[in-house]
Amino acid sequence: MAYTNSEIRDFLKLISVNNEYYASTSDKAMLRNYDECDDFVLSDELIKRVWYNLTTDFIELRPISLSKTPITMLHTNAGTGRILEHAPKNSMITAYNNDYVCKQISDLLNQANSVDFDYVSEIFDISHFFIGGDNGNTKKYDIVFTQPIENNYYYMGLDNSRLASYQPQEYYSCRSLDFLTKGGYLCVLTSRSNKTLITGSKYLNNLATLDAEIFVSPRGDEYGCLIFKKK
Repeated sequence: MAYTNSEIRDFLKLISVNNEYYASTSDKAMLRNYDECDDFVLSDELIKRVWYNLTTDFIELRPISLSKTPITMLHTNAGTGRILEHAPKNSMITAYNNDYVCKQISDLLNQANSVDFDYVSEIFDISHFFIGGDNGNTKKYDIVFTQPIENNYYYMGLDNSRLASYQPQEYYSCRSLDFLTKGGYLCVLTSRSNKTLITGSKYLNNLATLDAEIFVSPRGDEYGCLIFKKK
């Protein structure tokens, strides 16, 4: 049965009174149909390919890894958290969102996974970290996901650095680098029609601290992913 966005929002309002509600498999199937969150445009095939590429290069993500150190991850605008559902065990995930309904869905879709990994979320924009400029104390993560939104100029009133003049796609890509550890991976999920980012923007190319690899989505898919590794 197909559910409308309105029906899904009504469902979320209904269960919001129950702090101990656990989403069933059918609940999750319904929630994945909500199409007003940014990550709805990401195909299952692209999500699988992103994790495949990360696992290929990042040995600690593999099931056979003997590392007991948790892998830390940040998603700067997680949407419904669809890509986070596929995170491997031994992960510690922080998910930021700018939409409360999307946050609710992400929390429910990743609820059962909390047995395998640690997951926390909040309504937050990364530009809040830089209201007074970068003080060098920004928390670092092994993997950072970001899906820059073309019309999100919220950061311009908060960030006091030169980056506040960047376009949203460039701002959130560049700022996300500040959250990466040495050797960490930045995954920029972006439309294939966005030539500025798909070909590597001048801002990203001028960041000499990066090695860059580009993984595009399968043919016919509207979205792709740029994966950058920080030296």
